[in-house]
Amino acid sequence: MSIAVLAMFAWLVMIVFAIVPKGFTLTEMVFLYFIIGILTITQFTILDVNLHWVPVTRSVEGSFAIYICRFIVIPFQILLSVCILNSHMKAKWRWVLSATIVISLCLGDRIYLWTGLITFQRWNQLYSALMYVVSIALVWLIARWFVCLEKGEFKKT
Repeated sequence: MSIAVLAMFAWLVMIVFAIVPKGFTLTEMVFLYFIIGILTITQFTILDVNLHWVPVTRSVEGSFAIYICRFIVIPFQILLSVCILNSHMKAKWRWVLSATIVISLCLGDRIYLWTGLITFQRWNQLYSALMYVVSIALVWLIARWFVCLEKGEFKKT
């Protein structure tokens, strides 16, 4: 059942990602997707394997569901938030929409807890939200650096 619920959640995230206009080129989005993938896989591996703060289920169905989360749901939501932060909207709306995405990521954590994919040990929803905010900010800074690098703004004179 967990894989069905998370597959539907992943489809919803991908549909929203496809509908929202993005200010990045395809190359920039692919670069950021791989950066986000490396960042999230590293974070979740440290939290699960090294610290045992957020242990993951060891069942086969649960593992596939977690892979859907870690390779589709979470990276696309972070990438969408970075696209919104990089857009030309008013600052108020950029931050409101990014906060909405952080709330959506935290809602995803509640779904993972409800389906029994993860458990929180010495970890809570506040730490999770803080981790997502820091991840979004870090990827946003990397995106700004990459876009400026691509435009040639960091050339030595």
